[in-house]
Amino acid sequence: MASGSSGNCYYFGDAECGFLVDVGVPFRTIRKHLEQVGLSVSKVKAVLVTHDHYDHVRSVGYFSEKQHIPIYATQASHDGINANYGITEKVSPVNQRILNRNVPLQLGQFSITPFFVPHDSKDNNGFFIKHGNVRFTLATDIGYVTDELKNYISISDYLVIEANHDENMLVTGPYAPQLKARILSKGGHLNNQQTAAVLAESAQPFLQKIFLCHLSKTNNTPELALETVKKGVKYDTEVIVLKRNEAMLFNL
Repeated sequence: MASGSSGNCYYFGDAECGFLVDVGVPFRTIRKHLEQVGLSVSKVKAVLVTHDHYDHVRSVGYFSEKQHIPIYATQASHDGINANYGITEKVSPVNQRILNRNVPLQLGQFSITPFFVPHDSKDNNGFFIKHGNVRFTLATDIGYVTDELKNYISISDYLVIEANHDENMLVTGPYAPQLKARILSKGGHLNNQQTAAVLAESAQPFLQKIFLCHLSKTNNTPELALETVKKGVKYDTEVIVLKRNEAMLFNL
């Protein structure tokens, strides 16, 4: 429903159960985007958090306190949310649920396994999601590619992965030197070329769709990300750039 430094939010659901991964945009926007694709916010039974940065948890307190929805995050991420001065409405203890890395969580027919993703937050996780025979990996805000991420890509039918920036655009662009250094560091973000490289190494022929997320508005373009990443795709896999501020519905 939203993907980028201005806010991130992803919905997964079937006829029984729906959940959100990250809620980094206003609640009203999330509700509007769900309605645009024929869904009600009442379908949301849980929120899963990748990490505690504002563009991923902006509305986490609203979902907890006003919608009375459980918020699943690691203890470190919950601590980070509590310490985040931008989050004025916190998650109440009664709605906090603790995710344990590499331990599957069952939500309806979905089995969701959190795994480590390096980033300069209190903690950061990707999610490996199974529903029947469908296997889905979501990984964003990736400082560097781990062997664990490679493994999950290699067993996935669908993949959401970061393609944050073009390195040349970032280096020659308007960002302050300190911010450029942060983005390029091992606690920062993957560039288009790095994403292409990990796909070339790890993606398998049964990977049906790749969704590129968290593109920088300043240091990337959808066209450039698509062109660069496709160079690393060996098989007949569709590559789709997720839009920053528009709902996109995919039936898998």
